Amino acid sequence: MILQNEDYRERGTAIAMDHNIRMTKEDRKGWFYKKWPGLTSGTGREGELEKRLESRLKSAKDLYRGAYERGVIPYPTTVPFAAYKEEMGAEEDTLMDVLRRMPKGGLLHVHSAAALSVEGLIDLLREWKGCPIYITTAGDNEGKMNYLSDNQALIPGREMLLDDFWNILNAERRLRNWLTVGRHTDNAEYIWDEFNKIFVRTSALFADMGFYFEYHRRFFLECLRDRIDYVELRCGFQDFVSQENEVKKNVILDQSPEFLDVLERAKDAAMQEYRETREEGDWNPPYGEIGLGVILCARRDLDPDDLLHRLKLMRKMDTAIAWKLGQYSKLIKGFDFVSEEDRGKTSYSYYKDIIYGEVFDGYEEGSPEEAAFKPLKLQHKLIGVSRVEMIELMLHAGESLWMEQENIIDAKIASKSRMGHGFQMLEFPAALMDYLYSRCVDSPSGPVLEVCPISNQMLRYFPDIRNHYALMLMKMGVPCVLSNDDPQILGNPGLSYDFWEMYMASDGGLMMVKGLVFTAFVFQYQDRVGIALSEWEDGIYADCLQDFKDKYWMPFLEEMNGYFEDEA
Repeated sequence: MILQNEDYRERGTAIAMDHNIRMTKEDRKGWFYKKWPGLTSGTGREGELEKRLESRLKSAKDLYRGAYERGVIPYPTTVPFAAYKEEMGAEEDTLMDVLRRMPKGGLLHVHSAAALSVEGLIDLLREWKGCPIYITTAGDNEGKMNYLSDNQALIPGREMLLDDFWNILNAERRLRNWLTVGRHTDNAEYIWDEFNKIFVRTSALFADMGFYFEYHRRFFLECLRDRIDYVELRCGFQDFVSQENEVKKNVILDQSPEFLDVLERAKDAAMQEYRETREEGDWNPPYGEIGLGVILCARRDLDPDDLLHRLKLMRKMDTAIAWKLGQYSKLIKGFDFVSEEDRGKTSYSYYKDIIYGEVFDGYEEGSPEEAAFKPLKLQHKLIGVSRVEMIELMLHAGESLWMEQENIIDAKIASKSRMGHGFQMLEFPAALMDYLYSRCVDSPSGPVLEVCPISNQMLRYFPDIRNHYALMLMKMGVPCVLSNDDPQILGNPGLSYDFWEMYMASDGGLMMVKGLVFTAFVFQYQDRVGIALSEWEDGIYADCLQDFKDKYWMPFLEEMNGYFEDEA
């Protein structure tokens, strides 16, 4: 039989359609949220409400897509977030309104020194009635703020009281530019230099206990107003300057844990104010409080080959472990090495003496360090135990576009439950392999990636978030959560903005959003029940999923059903 051209076309079309259907189905099987049994079943009332909400959200997104394809606007994810927020009105759209009303499950990656929004920080600086603040207005240190003593002379034309600075023309705009990255830093040759300058400008302010308290109290309030009721803060070891000559409690090597107590008080004060000012219809946190965890940090510019730096790293990690063995066992969640990876020291360089070094050990005999840590070592019988066995590492890793940067490998090995950023995982097949072979495990198969899309865009890793590696990783089965990283600097307080950008960038839809929220909630639930995720039995997971649906997801779906009925 001789086939005619029409026969070839018909047969080719059928084969192509079959391939299309099979590949599409296979791709949809890989999403990370499919690994959580019962999460995406969507039956009964839950499924009905999800379909309605998905339709509404898709319509809102399609308006942007249509305008972009007609050449009316650039697509939002292609515009640097700060510029888009300022010029194109993302504040007003339906999708943002919905996401602001969605409980977020938990904020798991945010830096204490840049946690409060820039608007919140400027309000605090205007209202501050404590120790006078001085600001440098010109020169290499412009924008730097500090508390100066009376006997230190000001440099005319360069330093002034912050109270006087407000009277200068465009003072608030100048200060906002000093505290953020955005259009004003577009021409910077290396954006990380501008980013790091901002921390220098504000770091001295936190030495005042009252300022540290109020800064974080306002931050926790911002979280609650964005429906975040669990936060894990990455914190440096903060010391306060005090005029009182009192002995601080539980001091190790002149480092007090007092800042941890202040964070707890700030969290409680924020919750109290939120309860008192919450209006009818506002969100009521299901557990009646905001939860808090702390991840203590050291900077990656400390060189383990330098004796003094090595001692400092060991002291920091050992101090964190000592506090965790004491009264802060619940509060302290882990340890991290932070700051820019590409110019910092690698995680591998910390292996021998720091990460896998023996806890409370390695100090010179007779040194203050040995005197402080040896009793703890004996008390807790920690002979031959490494530091990584005593405190979980939640390492910044994979925030780079250099293939030579291999921190992702070390984070995959050393981090049990989470790593910061991690988008570079896509470039390391061996590290990725564990995720690909464990899609059906009822717990994260290796560290969850704390994805910070707006941060990654503003620091020039992904100018268009539609190309973000995390979108591909999530489709391949890698579990992720969304975080805001440094909201003061980036302009993205809360989590609604990051969810908005990721929804606009992806084809994941409402189920992706639900999976991201639930994965974050898992860590909140772990904190509340006090049982490590690796030790969960089936009953604990079932209770966690039920709490999520009953207290967070279904109330949100019902609220959205009413929201759109009212809108109609």
